Amino acid sequence: MYHLVREVWQRGQLRQVVAVSKSRCQYEFDMHLIDTLPGERLLVSGLGAIKSGIWRGFPSRWLGEGLFDRYAASKLVSQGRVLLTTPRLPHTTRVAKALGYKVLLYGGAPNPNYLMEQIQLEHDTFGLKEAKNYRSRAWDMARFAAHVAQADYLLTPSEFAKETYVQQGFPRERLFVAPLGVDVRRFRATPAPTAGPFICLFVAHVAGSTGMVKGLPYLLQAWSELNLQNAQLLVCGKMGQEAQQLIQRYAGKLPNVEFTGPVSNVVEYYQKASVFVLPTLAEGLAKVVLEAMACGRPVITTPVLKPVVREGSDGFYVPPRDVTALKDRIRYFYQQREEVSRMGANASEQAHRFTWEEFSRRIADIAEKVAAA
Repeated sequence: MYHLVREVWQRGQLRQVVAVSKSRCQYEFDMHLIDTLPGERLLVSGLGAIKSGIWRGFPSRWLGEGLFDRYAASKLVSQGRVLLTTPRLPHTTRVAKALGYKVLLYGGAPNPNYLMEQIQLEHDTFGLKEAKNYRSRAWDMARFAAHVAQADYLLTPSEFAKETYVQQGFPRERLFVAPLGVDVRRFRATPAPTAGPFICLFVAHVAGSTGMVKGLPYLLQAWSELNLQNAQLLVCGKMGQEAQQLIQRYAGKLPNVEFTGPVSNVVEYYQKASVFVLPTLAEGLAKVVLEAMACGRPVITTPVLKPVVREGSDGFYVPPRDVTALKDRIRYFYQQREEVSRMGANASEQAHRFTWEEFSRRIADIAEKVAAA
């Protein structure tokens, strides 16, 4: 959001920013315009410390979001034009609308009701035990849904996400799309490896509210059945309780698979991979796909990410939950390493079209349109 704040400030339209912390505000906009939660991140991190060190069931996220919601609402000034807000701030939205603001909600994920349907389908398909965080996940989604219901306009990062809101009854004419960006200075293209092991990379946290829609079980099944020689699957990210249940079912059946856990040097993993795979079931717009493409790696994903990946040029789309199609596309790159190089170069070129500057300009234009409506 900081790129956006800078863009709106440069247009002379920024009145106020309410944030958790100034620690990441690195641009030259007027810092006096920013109000932050008293204690900034210390308060939020303190709540997290209670959860991790004293009481695992402590609702730290719920309390943190609630505190910030109340604080943000208290800082609103009268006679506002547009409030651009992130999800789960329903009280702030109610107060803003009472003051005459038009509320533009940035919904970075698909509709929460749609997400819960997909998560429940995964639970039913794989017979998973209810995770300890299931109740907090349901509350999280309910809070998000309440915020959506109060918003005047909604901004999503993809056409797929937009359509999930339309399906749930949000007016199409009040929906806008602004694809995410990628930092091409950090995620730099390198030549794809043409010798050595074939490396298939998956990067996502399969945990929290939306982890179960990342499609990991279908990738694990495909990899187990392929049984490729001189090949490795790298799975980077936090694995939650539900993911652990699935992984345990493949004990001894996943040749050359490494679960790295969360990684801080993700660029290195992109650059040593042959191909990036994310068989996601639902996304706003997975920035890991843009990051892998910027690093010069072809992508296998689902139509959820259309039109980011150009079919047959930067990679391939496979239908969600289709293990056979997933195996076919992985095998294609495994057998034709020259295609890894060709499509990887194309992918890097495509990724350069998705910049944070363009993302910010597009949202600022949308905010101007909303203000004039």
